[in-house]
Amino acid sequence: MDDISSWFSQDYAQAQERFRKTTHLLEHGAIEVSDGLTIDWAWSGNPQSPHVLVFSSGLHGIEGFAGSAAQLYLLSLNPEISTLWLHVLNPWGMANLRRVDSQNVDLNRNFLAESKEYQGVHPTYSLLNPLLNPPSPPTRDFFLLQVMGAVLQHGYENLKSAVVTGQYEYPQGLFFGGKSLQPALSRLLLFLDKTLSHRERIVHVDLHSGLGKFGELSLLLEGESNPGQIARAHRAFGSRLKSRYDRQGGYLVRGGFTHALAQRLQSVRYDGITCEFGTYNMLHVLAALRNENRLHHNAQRSFFVPSKPRLLEVFSPSNVTWRSQVLLHAITVYKQACVMLND
Repeated sequence: MDDISSWFSQDYAQAQERFRKTTHLLEHGAIEVSDGLTIDWAWSGNPQSPHVLVFSSGLHGIEGFAGSAAQLYLLSLNPEISTLWLHVLNPWGMANLRRVDSQNVDLNRNFLAESKEYQGVHPTYSLLNPLLNPPSPPTRDFFLLQVMGAVLQHGYENLKSAVVTGQYEYPQGLFFGGKSLQPALSRLLLFLDKTLSHRERIVHVDLHSGLGKFGELSLLLEGESNPGQIARAHRAFGSRLKSRYDRQGGYLVRGGFTHALAQRLQSVRYDGITCEFGTYNMLHVLAALRNENRLHHNAQRSFFVPSKPRLLEVFSPSNVTWRSQVLLHAITVYKQACVMLND
């Protein structure tokens, strides 16, 4: 696969086939989700090492196109560092060109601690719900103008926090975190508990796309990071890496994957990092998500042009320069993660 775009699969089935072919000589396996959909995993390097990297992709299904390409490219370089590759954590979402799973659950808002209840919503989200999640087919309703009015009324940072933090009251709405831990994630956590809980050090990079400027890389250190962890992260990644907790360059989320693992692996030196390959302006991304979500829930009454190709373009642009940047960023992040692991 010499051509840059060829690393990007056409669909989930092709991505799954490629990952399995690439890793068939490595220790590997799969966590069944449903109907041939699996979370595939494989080890490169020494699977028994006390110090391991974890690279995961596709927690937000449609973002798996970029994440899978990055993983396949890195695997082609035959990395020797002990690395657990988790390929497409939301296979249904990738297969159906959705960011969420089959129950409309945003899986990166679904990992609440056992003591936490799956309820609650930001009050500003409730005010914006009719705008964000109208119970009607997509129409040309000047959404961007309306949301700009909401920004002027509520403030950009407040609006961003309200929308993307995660909500648990509108099952057909954007960023719905569910009402309980999804079965596939429960099986994933059991696998990770067994696989990772006895390690000494873990650096986990969770691959995403959509946040940040076009072609640029954003790195967010998850959790309420202690000074030692922040210093270690900056030595490896430089000033590009920001702490999500202080909202520099990102936003707080409820029920996040890496935060949940940090809580579960407290006997391990665990560093969780969200890696974002930037695409378009956040309001542009939100408009595409809203349009696809409206179409999904109201398709039986819609004559609107299908919005899934637009959503795919938002999270995995066909632009060759952008795709080249994803692969180059992947190499950089992998090397920097190795530095952090050995610090």
